[in-house]
Parts: sequence; C-alpha cells; structure tokens
Amino acid sequence: MAARLDRALQKANVSSAKAAGWLDVSEHDVQFWRRGITVPPFAAFNRIARVLDIDPHWLCTGQALHAHSAN
Repeated sequence: MAARLDRALQKANVSSAKAAGWLDVSEHDVQFWRRGITVPPFAAFNRIARVLDIDPHWLCTGQALHAHSAN
C-alpha cells in the first residue's frame, strides 16, 4: 500500500506537506504512510483516494475492482 500511495502522490505532484494539509494530519504521518511505517486511518485513506481520484480498492490491494455480472 505504501508504494502505491507514494507513487500516486508523486504522479499527482503532491508533497507530503500538501497531503497533510488536506487531511489535517502531520507531515510526519504522511511520510510514515508513504514509507510503510504506519497505515492511514480509514477516513484519511478514503479521502486520499478521493482527492487523488484513484480507486481506494486499488490503493489498498493493488487490484482494480472488476464489475461482476449477476446471471
């Protein structure tokens, strides 16, 4: 998860400080998430995905959600 978060933030050109401001957490918190030392709380996790316009399932698992059709 940390590598995907770091990659998504880099791709969006978002610093740890800027992400921390969006999420109302410390810059150190975001740096720890990016390094895999700690994991963001659920609310922050979903907000990160929403702000970066990425799939929260992908951020968490590395897999895209596939729609399953019911027969």
